[in-house]
Amino acid sequence: MDKTGTESAADHGNGRPEPRYLKIKNTLQEAIERGLLADGTVLTEDPVARLFGTSRTPVRTALNELQQQGLLSRFEGRGFLVGSSSAAEPIRIGLTHESLGLSADQPIRPRPGTAERIARDFEKNISLALPFGLFLINEQAVADHYDVSRTVVRELLSRFQDRGLVRKDLRSHWIVGPLTARDIANYFAVRSKLEPLALLDSAPVTKPRIVEAMWKRTHDALQSGMRLSSATIEELETDIHIRLLENSPNEHLLRMIRQSQIALVVNSVFGHVIGSRPFVVGLQEHSIVLEFIKRGSYEAAADALEQHLKLSAERTRQRLMAMSVFPEPDLPAYLKPLKH
Repeated sequence: MDKTGTESAADHGNGRPEPRYLKIKNTLQEAIERGLLADGTVLTEDPVARLFGTSRTPVRTALNELQQQGLLSRFEGRGFLVGSSSAAEPIRIGLTHESLGLSADQPIRPRPGTAERIARDFEKNISLALPFGLFLINEQAVADHYDVSRTVVRELLSRFQDRGLVRKDLRSHWIVGPLTARDIANYFAVRSKLEPLALLDSAPVTKPRIVEAMWKRTHDALQSGMRLSSATIEELETDIHIRLLENSPNEHLLRMIRQSQIALVVNSVFGHVIGSRPFVVGLQEHSIVLEFIKRGSYEAAADALEQHLKLSAERTRQRLMAMSVFPEPDLPAYLKPLKH
C-alpha cells in the first residue's frame, strides 16, 4: 500500500489487485454520474469509510481525486459537496448501499484475503490485552503471524487508532493499554452523556422490527436460564450500544461514542472467563430501554440508558479490579508486555 492506501479491494482483469481508493472512487463516481447522489449532497470521510469497511486514508484519496475531476467541491463546513459548485445548498443523507445504487447484498467491502481477513482476530487479541497492562505491538511480528504485509498491519492499526484501541508512544511505536479504573470512570462519564443523545436521534427512525428483534434477543437471554457465551453477551451489548444508536445523523457524536466504548472490552473478557451470570442485571436494564422504545417513549428510554450506563460504570470498575487476579491471557508473540 502506498500513500493512497491501496490495499486490494478486488482483482483487475490483469490479475493485479485493484487499489482500495480506486474501488471507492469508482463506486462514488458512478453514483454521481447516474444522479443517485444529487448536487449538494455532503460526503465526509467517516461515513464512506464505515460503508466500505476501511480506514479514512483511501477514502480521503478517492474524494480528493473526485474533486480534481470536478465531480466534488470543497464544503466550508467539513468534507465535500457533490457537484462543481460549493455554493449549492448542502444535502445531508445517511450513506447506504441503496444511495450508491447497490443492492443490500452486493459486496462493496474488500474481499477477505488481506486486511479484512485478519481484522477480527487482530482486534480481539488487542482487546484481550487492554485490561492486563501495557503492551508493545511489533508490526513485523504481526505481519509474520498473519502472513500479510506490514502495510496491511499499518492500515488496521490506523483504523484501531481512530477508535482509541491503540496509540503511538513518543518514539512512534504502537502500544496498547493499560486500561485503568480512572479510564473506566472517564469513559463511562462520556458515554452516559453522549449515548442517550444518540438514542434520541436514532431510535425514532429505527425500524420497529429491528427494535423488536433486539428486545426478543434480550428477553430470550434472560429467560433461558443457561450460561450465555461471551459471543452472545457481545451481541447483546452491540444491540444497545451500537445498533440502537447508529442511525443518528450526527457523525461527530457517533465517532466520540465509539472512541469512549473501549471499556466494553472489560465486559467481553470478564464474560469469557466468568460466564454470563454477572450480566443479568445489565440485561434487565437493556430490556427496560427497549420496552420504552417499543412504546415510543424515547425520552424515557434515553433516561433509562443514562441510568444503565451510570450503574454499569461501577460494575465494570469492579470487574476490572477482579481481573487483576486473573491469569494473563495467552496472547500472541507480537504483543510484548512492557513495564509501566
